Amino acid sequence: MSDTQDFLFLLKTLPRDWRRVLDRRLAPLGLSQAKWQPLLYLSRADGPTTQTALANYLDIESPTLVRLLDRLADDGWIERHACPGDRRARHVCLTPRARAVCTEIEAIATEVRAQLLADVSAEELRFCVGILRRLQIRTEALLHPDDGLSSPADAAPAAAAPARKKRPATN
Repeated sequence: MSDTQDFLFLLKTLPRDWRRVLDRRLAPLGLSQAKWQPLLYLSRADGPTTQTALANYLDIESPTLVRLLDRLADDGWIERHACPGDRRARHVCLTPRARAVCTEIEAIATEVRAQLLADVSAEELRFCVGILRRLQIRTEALLHPDDGLSSPADAAPAAAAPARKKRPATN
């Protein structure tokens, strides 16, 4: 396998495996990835979150999200409310029970992250993040060629990249 193939393979498998480790650690709380990912996203969100935003984050279609939200609501993790000003949209909110368990999820996720990154220096991590940001900028340029960049090569290097709104992590 070439270095490029190995790199792309790791980009695909590492996040999956990381989530599997977290899944195992969260199993005693009765949570699978299908449940803890949306709960964690909602707990980290800045204010009310629409079903559409949640579906986009989870990268699932609306009908799939509705079934997931039905299960989460039936289990007492979330509530859905009408969105003021848009009768078609619905806000998804955590219940007090879910807020309490999200604190546990965060603690476990922090512990797993520390274990997985134990032998990675801060410098190595910054270097890796810089490369991944450059790849993300170039990918976005390829996906959205009409957004002002004439080619992926015009994408700013990571150090010059504009500050982005912090995305909730998946783990």
